[in-house]
Amino acid sequence: MRFKFLTIMLFVIAIYSCDGNENIIPSSSIEEYDYYKLRKVNDLNIDSLYVKSSLLQDDTVKVNQLITIFRLSIKNRPIRVDVLEEALIISQKINYNTGVAKCLSIKGTNARYSHQYITSLKLHKEALEYFDKSWDVKNKIKNLNSLGVTCRRLNLEEEAIKYYIEALRYSEKIDETKSIAISLNGVGNAYVTLKKYDEAIRYFKLALNLEKLSNSKRGMGYDYSNLGEAYMYMEQYDSSYFYHKKSLLIAEELDYKDDKAIIYSSIGLLFQHKGDFNKALEYFLLAVPPLTKFKNKRMLSFTLVNIGAVYSELNDLQLSEKYIKSGLELSKTIYSKENIVSGYEALSNLLERKKKYKESLEAYKIKTVYNDSIFNIHSDNNMVAMNIRYESEKKDLKISRLNLESKVQKSKIIIQFLAIGLLVVIGLFSFVFNRMRSKNKNLELNNMRHKIEDYLSQLSMYKEKDCDNKNNEISEDIKKYGLSEREEEVLRYIAQGLKNQEIADTIFVSLSTVKTHTKNIFEKLDVRNRIEAAKKANII
Repeated sequence: MRFKFLTIMLFVIAIYSCDGNENIIPSSSIEEYDYYKLRKVNDLNIDSLYVKSSLLQDDTVKVNQLITIFRLSIKNRPIRVDVLEEALIISQKINYNTGVAKCLSIKGTNARYSHQYITSLKLHKEALEYFDKSWDVKNKIKNLNSLGVTCRRLNLEEEAIKYYIEALRYSEKIDETKSIAISLNGVGNAYVTLKKYDEAIRYFKLALNLEKLSNSKRGMGYDYSNLGEAYMYMEQYDSSYFYHKKSLLIAEELDYKDDKAIIYSSIGLLFQHKGDFNKALEYFLLAVPPLTKFKNKRMLSFTLVNIGAVYSELNDLQLSEKYIKSGLELSKTIYSKENIVSGYEALSNLLERKKKYKESLEAYKIKTVYNDSIFNIHSDNNMVAMNIRYESEKKDLKISRLNLESKVQKSKIIIQFLAIGLLVVIGLFSFVFNRMRSKNKNLELNNMRHKIEDYLSQLSMYKEKDCDNKNNEISEDIKKYGLSEREEEVLRYIAQGLKNQEIADTIFVSLSTVKTHTKNIFEKLDVRNRIEAAKKANII
């Protein structure tokens, strides 16, 4: 009874302590507990969870429960957007900055998945303003990395680098390895688009080292795939294929079908760049069904356009047009400017092959318009000012990278010292063991040595005698073929396996003389080569 009363009192105190001041209760711990416990449960009754949370007063606990319910609804369907909106309204009402920031960040991510990139950018930037007033560093890092992704979708690579660098700094402060790796990969991908492949590879490898230290296989697979792409653009195709295959092996081991589809498409692009169009087509076609199933429209449109481009190279112009137009239409629905540009470029090339020069020119003009629109986005964001900020950020990023490299290097040094110590112990043991064995076997080895020497001496005498007998036999039997003495001598050496130069050195004649003798021997013995001549000499 006393225990029950104490429990009720603690519950009441907990409820009344949640008065809208977000610093009183670290409610993210409640949210994380609920989410990670409940997400493993299949067939959750989202409506029932929502009804229970609606009975709570409007406070931080309720906001975090509503956010958790929304996240669970993504898995269990239908997605409860209304629940997220309610969480946002309550957060604004009680001035819960962390709740507002989380809701806006989630909405930004949802907008990106729906290919509404401008909306996504606006929401993530608004969320960042609230995170700046919040204690929630982990979700702030996620929001910064998401901002980087959205900027890259809009071809704002310099601005993306700025957000990735900021995420990297915060991640280092709290030693969040996974977030560090995500930020490094983001910077690397931005460098790939900017065609700074050496820089990109450096960041991808640094991210890979971190993923290996934390044993994150999916992260390692992502890094391998990124490295494969960078090496492909550098035209180092063997290295590219090596890293893509490592990525594919991890995806197959983890059975991530959507990851496998993306890697298939990347390998297809590799073979397309290499000029092996049949192999490229094989991998592209493997990617289409899972990309369609998982509704990855951006990668699917990219793959369809490239299938069309490959069919064009294989002179199947009908299929080429079908795939290019399908990929182009899909790119337009998600407004992926990069894929639209590549689609119109592929279409222009196809129409030129079909000798439809006027339509080819029209397609090329449309491609140019989209290219210019991408450039204008950069201009609108003040490209010159961004470059100045970018150069200053690079210095800070270099320092961050050196810190990370130092951390990875320390781990490697410890492992190396342990390995060296183990090798020293094994070496000492082997040395002592071998010394003991050698002492015990010295007498035995000496006896064996004498026996072997006697045996070899006898064998040598036997071989010399046998060789003389054999040579005499050859000399007696080959006379009927009309070989000269010198040709007989050359034939004996051929039968012993000597080469022309070795025969020439032995009988002190030129190489051409030996070749002449060899030719005459082949004609007289009616054979085609040295092996047949040697066999005939032995048989005779």
